[in-house]
Amino acid sequence: MANAQVKPASVKTEVVVKKEAPLPSTIDLEASAGQGSEYVTARDTKLPILKILYASSEVLDEGSGRYNPNAKQGDIYNETTGNLYKGKDGIIVVPCLYINTFNEWKDRGESKGRPIGIHLDPAIMRQTKRGEDNKDRLENGNYVEDTGNHFVYILDKEYNPIETALIAMKSTQKKKSKTWNSMMQSRRLQGSKGFFCPPSWATAYKLMTTKESNSGNNWFGWVVEFNKYLNEPKYAKLLEMTKAFYESAIKSDIFGKVDFGKEETQQVKGNTESVPF
Repeated sequence: MANAQVKPASVKTEVVVKKEAPLPSTIDLEASAGQGSEYVTARDTKLPILKILYASSEVLDEGSGRYNPNAKQGDIYNETTGNLYKGKDGIIVVPCLYINTFNEWKDRGESKGRPIGIHLDPAIMRQTKRGEDNKDRLENGNYVEDTGNHFVYILDKEYNPIETALIAMKSTQKKKSKTWNSMMQSRRLQGSKGFFCPPSWATAYKLMTTKESNSGNNWFGWVVEFNKYLNEPKYAKLLEMTKAFYESAIKSDIFGKVDFGKEETQQVKGNTESVPF
């Protein structure tokens, strides 16, 4: 009898798949706010200056590494962050603090890009004489500029905070600075004890640029308009930030943080003068 062939029993193989915990659909970044910057202090950051762009600005020079094809003369530019704002459209800012200074500069090419001295006492102007270049010169040859410094918080159209910056108004724009200060001082709100002048960090202004001229010279200057009070409950978080910037600026060496950048010049009918901002 022939041997019967026995077929081996089929072996069923099961593949065990290890189940992994599902990844979270979202990461709560707010819970980790500030991580990685625990040791960053005020001296480790820069406060940028907002500048009005002129024909001589590097941002408008196609051969410059900082060239921005979207920028035009009269636009508002943040040299530290690179943010560009159209001059005609303007920007909304909250003026958090104002300080008037008398900045001592060396001539262009001799300076390191920032004043060699920032004086608070106007008495220094009595030590100057008007030079042939219409600059107020000290005996050491340096010149002094009476400068209105507006430390601001820039907002978007929905009044969300974007960035902090300094707007320095001098030369032809110093009158604009005085007018802006007068506007802030004249604001009044009704309180429980009568009318009062609200803190500047609770008010919003719109800043634009316009072309100006005088005695055949042309340049771009600031236009300042009151925008609104920020006294509604929906602005509570914003006011926490603007007040904090005010308190930080008034208690610290705020000018030590300012990124003055390069001094620019504008060509006005054959004459070269420092950008008055």
